[in-house]
Amino acid sequence: MTSIHEGATIWARQTLESEVFSNKPDKWFKIWFYLINKANYKDNQKFKRGQAFIKYEWIEESTKATKHQIDHFMRWAKEASMLATQKATRGMVVTILNYDRFQTLDNYKSDTESE
Repeated sequence: MTSIHEGATIWARQTLESEVFSNKPDKWFKIWFYLINKANYKDNQKFKRGQAFIKYEWIEESTKATKHQIDHFMRWAKEASMLATQKATRGMVVTILNYDRFQTLDNYKSDTESE
């Protein structure tokens, strides 16, 4: 069996009850999913855990969302304290707020007790 390249992301079941999943346009969740998966899972020389260098063109290409849809999502997500952005040369740095909380398995309650 071959290993999976670049690891995995964690999605809490409560995502199904979130605003972006249940009450916003479908493309918005696709954009959110893309951003979570592009974020660094560990610190490196350029970016911290939960950050990524992103261009609107990359989001458009991967999600098939329009620039207008992406812009509306980004404005809403910043207002909802889901992410922060910082302009950078030829793109932007996106910081997923609460990345550590949701991407750390130890933060998820287990209903089973260890033997």
